[in-house]
Amino acid sequence: MLKTSFLLAALFATVAVPAAAQADTENPTSARDFYERGLKREDAKQLKEAIEDYKKAAELDPGSFDAHFTLSSLHADLKDYRAAIGALAKSLTARPKDYSALFNSGLYHEYLRDYDEAIAHYTQASAEDADFSHYGGSANEARAHAYHYRGRVYQWYKKENEKSVDDFTSALRLDPKIEMVRYRRARAYHDLKEYAKANADFAAARDLDPDYPNLLNAWAWQLATCPDAKYRDGQLALQLAKKTKDMDTLAASFAEIGEFGDAVATQKRAIQILDGLPKPKNEPAANRRREQKEKMEVQLATYEAQRPYRDE
Repeated sequence: MLKTSFLLAALFATVAVPAAAQADTENPTSARDFYERGLKREDAKQLKEAIEDYKKAAELDPGSFDAHFTLSSLHADLKDYRAAIGALAKSLTARPKDYSALFNSGLYHEYLRDYDEAIAHYTQASAEDADFSHYGGSANEARAHAYHYRGRVYQWYKKENEKSVDDFTSALRLDPKIEMVRYRRARAYHDLKEYAKANADFAAARDLDPDYPNLLNAWAWQLATCPDAKYRDGQLALQLAKKTKDMDTLAASFAEIGEFGDAVATQKRAIQILDGLPKPKNEPAANRRREQKEKMEVQLATYEAQRPYRDE
């Protein structure tokens, strides 16, 4: 079983900032005054005060995209994603097809595990007729990011690898240099047992990012455990696995080249590391931990019987 770790990152728009010279930020009365003072307070890291100013600006000018969008960004900084989504909904009233507002709405719904809503917003953000005027790059780059993130939702949370492959492929067509997508498509192909395509994507991803541990670990796992001998290479698996800290994959790599003593010792260490992790916080996590340990114990027994492990 391949391992997953990830870090989500927001993509914010560049919004138009009115010239400050004509704004009265000492004694604000207009929407523009409050917006400008909010910018100053935000620069001074007075986030809660800035939020109140942006709220007042939005109240005085409900059609202000900038006030609602900037307010959403601050709510997100404070991890109040429901409030951020609410502010973005109002910004989308002003500009219904704004890419950045749609994309960020998808991201915040993803944070809140509202995956169907995340998919819906990423879908709108990936449309050809989205408004990309506030995005810092090209329309193709923007749409590629939306396809990438929607594909990630399908892969990580919905477990719909066919759809994730389609989205990752669309992202690469629009932006061949987009980061992480070849690696994630390789993972999806692996789970679909399309090992030739997975192998090609793993190799291409390594060319782009030769030191990324998750990539090296995922490819090493396939090279060591693939049921199809054409896509196994124990020596390369061991080379890659040694660059990561994953004892489970390293043990499988030792077993693939017939070094069963090292495989047994390394797998026992992998189980010790698992047992030393903090106690799971809930029952689903505890069940996943238990299933992982049971699988690792099966692998250990396989190595003790002088056989390599196959990830059927």
